Amino acid sequence: MIDVIVGYDDNDSELGGYFELSFKEFEDACSSVNDLNVTSIAGLDCTQEVLKETVDSLDQNRFVFVGLLHGNDEQLLTDNDVFVDVEDIDHLSNSFFFSPSCSTANKLGSELIDKGCLCFIGCIRETYATYEDYYDIYIKCETECLRCFLVTGVSIESSYNQMMSLFDEQIALLSEENDEILVAMELIGNRDSFVIMGNRELRKSDLVSS
Repeated sequence: MIDVIVGYDDNDSELGGYFELSFKEFEDACSSVNDLNVTSIAGLDCTQEVLKETVDSLDQNRFVFVGLLHGNDEQLLTDNDVFVDVEDIDHLSNSFFFSPSCSTANKLGSELIDKGCLCFIGCIRETYATYEDYYDIYIKCETECLRCFLVTGVSIESSYNQMMSLFDEQIALLSEENDEILVAMELIGNRDSFVIMGNRELRKSDLVSS
């Protein structure tokens, strides 16, 4: 069994609906996978204390962490609290850490890798989802890496490349329509902000502790 912790801020004043849809997309994509134990942490429960308690309750040492909320160079956070802080990350040392949140790769990602995080995928710049009518496209692109990794069992590098390919495909489709060029430009920025650190050969099977 693979443990997965998903934190998403459905209570966010600006993007709560977007973060909730992101979680739903992830949940739907993985619904047919029998070897996943998914624990979700939503809204006001996205605190450091709740996350530590959740990690402590896992059966396995290794796990997947997914952060669907706001970020900066050093933190994942909500309007009300901090969820992950670079000064206190020992509990995430055995995780595969994934988050499309803004700027987390600049410091948080590298510190996680230094602490023993298996792999980190995150963003080096701000990311955007300005156009509500296209939320489904933003979300499918940025969660494709997770879907591929957890559903197919291929390496995280292959999954990352699949995410990049989906971004490219959607950007090309949107660029064909003049009315959608601004959405395409945001997707280009989001795609180019993603980075991968750590063990690129990591597979889902590696997350089952011996």
